[in-house]
Amino acid sequence: MKLKKSIVLLALLALIPVSGSLPAQTFRASRTPLEVTLSSLTGVTEVLRLESTEFSEKYQVKVRQMVNHDEVRDGFFEQRIFVMHVGADRPTVMVTEGYGADYASNPRYREELSRLLNANLVVVEHRFFSQSTPQPRTWKHLTGELAMTDLHKIREMLRPVYQGKWIATGISKGGQTALMYRTLFPDDVDITVSYVGPLCQNVEDGRHEPFIKNKAGTKEDREKVLTFQKELLIRKDSLMPVFTSFCEKAGYKFTEPLSDIFDFAVLEYSFAFWQWGTPVKEIPAITAPDSLLFAHFMKISSPDYMMRETPNMSFFVQAAKQLGYYGYDTNPFRFKVTRTRFIPDSEKEIAKKEAKEAKKAAKMAKKNDDKIPEPFINEQKNKEITGKWVTRKYPAMELKTSKGYLRKIFLPDYYKPRFNKKLYKMQSDFVKKTDAKLVFLYGEWDPWTAAAVPDPGKPNVLYFVQPGGNHRTRIGSLPQEMRDRLLGQLETWLNE
Repeated sequence: MKLKKSIVLLALLALIPVSGSLPAQTFRASRTPLEVTLSSLTGVTEVLRLESTEFSEKYQVKVRQMVNHDEVRDGFFEQRIFVMHVGADRPTVMVTEGYGADYASNPRYREELSRLLNANLVVVEHRFFSQSTPQPRTWKHLTGELAMTDLHKIREMLRPVYQGKWIATGISKGGQTALMYRTLFPDDVDITVSYVGPLCQNVEDGRHEPFIKNKAGTKEDREKVLTFQKELLIRKDSLMPVFTSFCEKAGYKFTEPLSDIFDFAVLEYSFAFWQWGTPVKEIPAITAPDSLLFAHFMKISSPDYMMRETPNMSFFVQAAKQLGYYGYDTNPFRFKVTRTRFIPDSEKEIAKKEAKEAKKAAKMAKKNDDKIPEPFINEQKNKEITGKWVTRKYPAMELKTSKGYLRKIFLPDYYKPRFNKKLYKMQSDFVKKTDAKLVFLYGEWDPWTAAAVPDPGKPNVLYFVQPGGNHRTRIGSLPQEMRDRLLGQLETWLNE
């Protein structure tokens, strides 16, 4: 009787849906040969089969990696990868993700090259992001060299599983990673395809600001963007209460004063606008009410980007150390506007006033043959800040400087590394000298194109710039002639 009850209970439990944020899993009685093979690979600690509408088999795999590949005493962490199977006879695309790879667990996910080439797909989550974060999080171990060694070890681990041609690819920071990987381990893959991947030469590279000023969009459209930014600053006094309420309700916490965060969001607006290809027709007229201006402002340049404690802190550490980033041009916003401001008395003025009042109180006390009254002393201690309201011309942008903003806003207080140009120089030299098969895609109006890898003009390097394109530039968005040429060359290289 007890046995029957147990069987019934187990059957009922099997019908209860499992909730939570776990990836969709396929449950079955037996393991496939591929799953058995993956489970047997050195370093693999977990293999979880996932649902997929795109592949016959899909797995989330955890791989044991050294935190420091040069020192075993620094410990280990688990790196998450996704393996999506088409066939052992097909090429393999390796996504060198620059961030977390949560998206890859989606049953409908398939990367563009894998679809176009009917290729196996391996997605590697970057160290220090999402589920691939070592504990404790020691920033000195977040380097390009260590991250590329992670990729190399995974490539070597999967070499007996997929023995055909390999393509390394990534988007944006993932595109940076793809080139860095090829530079440090040139023989690991056969082809590298970098989508919109910059190669910055400093923390504030210096090329993005003139690009936004002179090259993004048309002259007329650039003027509309700049005019909108100026209008935000002109209306700052009326927009600040709304901005403050917006940030408080959202729970946003910043390391800089909220007034400065407003100014930084205005500076970021033009970069974000052109990066994501926002239609110019969406910019409200400068005569529009505050509510419309503010809604559009927050849609394009939300201040949550300026928060320090986010999953992207690891990226900013890398940008400060080795990857580089962009700066802001504050010069267009130094025009004057009329504002009313409360000006606190200076310390010298306060001291004069206090001395005068104390002298008066002492004189009264002497006249009355008494001590200075206690209420007067307490009143002095609890006095409010004194000053006066002044209406005059002020700079539209009150932020004194944007220089060094990445270190101030995004980096931990205890970790402020200096930028090292070594990897930048290595990659730049590699592209000039190598005969490796490389493909670069950029968008004509994407600000990141200001720091694009220079086209070396060599037959082993394919270089495409989508006319009017932005950071969403992909093979599928290229003009037909470019797309055909790119895919034709990839097929030729794969069949060599």
